[in-house]
Amino acid sequence: MKRTVIIFALLALLLSKPLFAHPGHDHSAPGAGLIHLLWLVPFIIAAVVVVFKEITAPKS
Repeated sequence: MKRTVIIFALLALLLSKPLFAHPGHDHSAPGAGLIHLLWLVPFIIAAVVVVFKEITAPKS
């Protein structure tokens, strides 16, 4: 398992930087804030679900 993680980390480091910053990735575009918010919504929902389950879990 550890070897697989190391291999994927090395592959990620070796990928071309222009691949990550393509020409269409414009943070000053009018809809950029909305697009980034839409990317974050699933993580926010998951965090809320985890916190809710922790709060409502019966204490033993």
